[in-house]
Amino acid sequence: MTVESRDCVVIGGGPAGSTCAAIVRKYAPGVAVTLLEQARFPRYHVGESTIPAANGVFRDLEVFEALDRSTFVKKMGVVFIWGKDREPWNADFLRLREATDPGGAGEIVDVTGQDYRNLLGELQHRDTPFTGFNVRRAEFDQLLLDQARGFGADVREGTRVTAVMRDRAGAIESVRWNDDHGRSGVILTPFVFDASGLAALLTRDRERDPHMNNFAVYGYLSNAEWKVTFNGTRTRSTQFISTVDNGWIWYFPIDADIMSVGVVTRRDWLATRLRTQGLEAFFWDTIRSCPEVADLVRHATLRTDVLPDGKRVAASQDWSTWAARPTGPGWVAAGDSAVFIDPILSSGVTLALQSGHRAAYTFNTVRLHPELSPASLWGAYADYLRGEAASFLTLARYFYGNNRAAASWWWEGQRLVNRTGRLSLDNRQAFTMATAGFFPVLRAISPEVVGSLIEHLSGTGADLGSVFHQTGVPNSKALSRCAMDVVVPFRLDLRTEPPAPKKTPGQLDVFYDLVPVTGQMAHRMAAVPCSIPLEMTPVVDAIARHRCVKTLMDEAPALVPDIARPSEIRRSTRDILRVAAMKGFLHLSPQGSSS
Repeated sequence: MTVESRDCVVIGGGPAGSTCAAIVRKYAPGVAVTLLEQARFPRYHVGESTIPAANGVFRDLEVFEALDRSTFVKKMGVVFIWGKDREPWNADFLRLREATDPGGAGEIVDVTGQDYRNLLGELQHRDTPFTGFNVRRAEFDQLLLDQARGFGADVREGTRVTAVMRDRAGAIESVRWNDDHGRSGVILTPFVFDASGLAALLTRDRERDPHMNNFAVYGYLSNAEWKVTFNGTRTRSTQFISTVDNGWIWYFPIDADIMSVGVVTRRDWLATRLRTQGLEAFFWDTIRSCPEVADLVRHATLRTDVLPDGKRVAASQDWSTWAARPTGPGWVAAGDSAVFIDPILSSGVTLALQSGHRAAYTFNTVRLHPELSPASLWGAYADYLRGEAASFLTLARYFYGNNRAAASWWWEGQRLVNRTGRLSLDNRQAFTMATAGFFPVLRAISPEVVGSLIEHLSGTGADLGSVFHQTGVPNSKALSRCAMDVVVPFRLDLRTEPPAPKKTPGQLDVFYDLVPVTGQMAHRMAAVPCSIPLEMTPVVDAIARHRCVKTLMDEAPALVPDIARPSEIRRSTRDILRVAAMKGFLHLSPQGSSS
């Protein structure tokens, strides 16, 4: 048995694990990283479609150009047939560029946690940066794993982790492994990235959505007609998703003559059908029941060279589930080990890439900033992950809960992603942004405008009333007469966002913001960043013991007596309350109101 030491160990070589290892090494080449992967690549995996939100990660991994040059089918959007009227609802990714300056006032949609503005401003070709990719996972995952090797990670395939050892305090101490050559060993390490997928090596304590417990039955067709082509060539297409009785189907090409086709249905319905027919018969009956696809598969046959062991069809569980705690002493989860969301939005690979990318950036930030609390920085990672996952999960729930015309259910969904009403995105623009992985909020609520409240403490006259007046938050005069109730306990703690241009590469921007104590508020408005001076901590801590705004504002100058004039401290206190209300942590109501 060998004994080695490493700075960190990555468990799993899928998209999340490969991204973790590659990004850590890219920006910290002196860090010793070992990645342990049980399989030997190339190997099959289901989940073959990315969305444009992944492209920023691809560029940081330096693989975007390779993907763009590859024979992977470029995904130009998604067509949904959802609702009894069967009217197509199209998300055209080329329209993403239109989500700029719709009001003619220099405004732009902001996407919390994403590099959407840079994506819009830097790239020259309309038809490339806004596409996703329909990939053959064996080749795609091999590309990412090789890139981790290229950045200097020690990648070991055919190597299974048998145990993760902890010290008496519960911190990570070592990883035990054996490989398919009969060797075994121990790697001493203070940190582990758990990217073990749904095996969830370190995240067995999981929460499950009781209403999103489905199964997928899928296979790969030859001689199937393409639903959509561009310029008559089989290089670009859209993903097609359609409701059928008791579920929905996906239909999209991953090669010129390989169509990925699947049925997602309720667990109980599948069990009932399999009592009287086989899996393959269920697959064909369901696919042919879709009028928009039936003619396309008239001459199609199931392939035997894509699924393992020559299988023609396969089934897997699609139960939306997430780790109760995605971080712990000396470890973090990324990818499916952290969160798995129903495949209706093709978010799986993108969430894996994003979480692996943010985990690596957080790891590098922790290493380079010993003066900051590691627990708070990893807490910021967990909040980011909850925000991204909850956005996809909420939209998925709208799909499953609204079998109506697309315009009707999307009008409800739009309130989630553009609820302030300040920017006139039409339904299709907002819908397209969300299906591309960009959940928009107004730039007016981003750091450029909300900014750091230290400006008030320095005596500026800026007022945030114009930012919040359409979010249900009272204006300056009315605020002082409000009662307040804490809806979700919160505190002032570290928050991280992607680095601004020209900042230190490989690190996150770090600032203090209002964050929930329990992590239960994970919607996009709660995730909108706002930098607040750490010196205001006593005021934030005092909010919970007050029941009306006026008493808090009266006490605030005495809580932080030495940082500014009393009038400026009161102004900043009022603005903090507005931020808390906008995020959903605090309920403000006129005195005497029961609403």
